Amino acid sequence: MRKKHEKKSKTGIWLIIFIAILMLTSTIGYVFKGDTKEKYGDFSFSMGEDQIWYTKINGRQIGFHYFPADLESINLSSEIIDRIKTTNMVYFTHDPENRYREDIALLKEIFWQYFQIYADNGLTANNTFNLPIISCDNATISLPVIYFKDSNQTGFYLDNNCIICEIRPGEDFTALKERLFYSLFGVME
Repeated sequence: MRKKHEKKSKTGIWLIIFIAILMLTSTIGYVFKGDTKEKYGDFSFSMGEDQIWYTKINGRQIGFHYFPADLESINLSSEIIDRIKTTNMVYFTHDPENRYREDIALLKEIFWQYFQIYADNGLTANNTFNLPIISCDNATISLPVIYFKDSNQTGFYLDNNCIICEIRPGEDFTALKERLFYSLFGVME
């Protein structure tokens, strides 16, 4: 009878030791888990618990969903960035049925907050929102138009003074927007 009790006792002790080691290693892992930190050019990024990449730009902590290296495949020329940076105002426009219309409407607040560029929204056709009809025909050197449109590719190109932002169906508008912001902030070329 004693051997059965000793066998159960030894099994119990090993089980307790196993659980204690498991708890200890998971606690150590949690305490010493390193924040994900990456460098891109002169900028240091760290990923927060919210899965957002944070970096300091012009003394402000700014968050991005994408790390800059993940957006290098989106074509954006320095000529386009220079056009935007050297103006005081831009128009954002898109087709009335564009699936990103709410996101595009919010861009004007971000442009003013971070770049002190006044932006206004328009649409490419008659609409019930009382927004002005703005197309690439309205674009000038001093007042560029940024036209967001669906396409079979994702990227930016310049057509006279109109900046065309193409986005392929199924692509993420956030990636396109953040590629633009990284370049305007000087993080990416």
